[in-house]
Amino acid sequence: CTKHVLSGYVILQFNVENTIGDQRLEEVRAVVEGDSTVFDVIGEISAPSILCGETKNCFTVLQQADDHTLSPTSFSCELRFNAVTIDSSGEELGDSYEEEYTLEDFEISISDFLAKVKVNDFRRSWESMGNRNEVLEKVGLKFKNLTDAVAAVIDFLGMLPCDGTSLVKVKNKGKPHMLHLSGVFVSGCEILARAQIILDETVGVVLKIAVRSADTQLSRLVIQCIQ
Repeated sequence: CTKHVLSGYVILQFNVENTIGDQRLEEVRAVVEGDSTVFDVIGEISAPSILCGETKNCFTVLQQADDHTLSPTSFSCELRFNAVTIDSSGEELGDSYEEEYTLEDFEISISDFLAKVKVNDFRRSWESMGNRNEVLEKVGLKFKNLTDAVAAVIDFLGMLPCDGTSLVKVKNKGKPHMLHLSGVFVSGCEILARAQIILDETVGVVLKIAVRSADTQLSRLVIQCIQ
């Protein structure tokens, strides 16, 4: 499932490949369900027909509820279609019948709404943004080394590492690692983050992170990406 994120909407794209030699799949659609109060399913676009060896797309459109703040949301998903048995020439053999195929559950996370966007000078951008809407957090992470922890923080936030800070230098072993990240929220708001990641032999990895943006609520929302 590929997620296309717009302001207020998420379009889910499902790439469906037919691997069954004697069947044509018709009206293939993805039925998405969940207990979410954040998103509502407002539309579907089915793939009209898929022959064996073909891959085609179907889409499901979600709309964000106006009165709900973003939060990680899980969905179940099922592929539904009509199966038509055909011979080698493509002629239909009998009537079509309905089939269902359960897909893996998926999650829409806050980081899906963040784009990796580079800043030319992180330190200057950080200082010019100021700390008026800064949000600070300190959390423990369940990792045994800094390299894995740094990679995980980058993945959690879905932002772009700056100044080569994604790499943990061996010569700095035992010292805190500083990670600089930049990105843009789907609304167009720039977001910057500075993280200090420390490996403590007694408690494990400790993350101290500061997030800055033009909106305190948005900075707090980005902090929530840390799992």
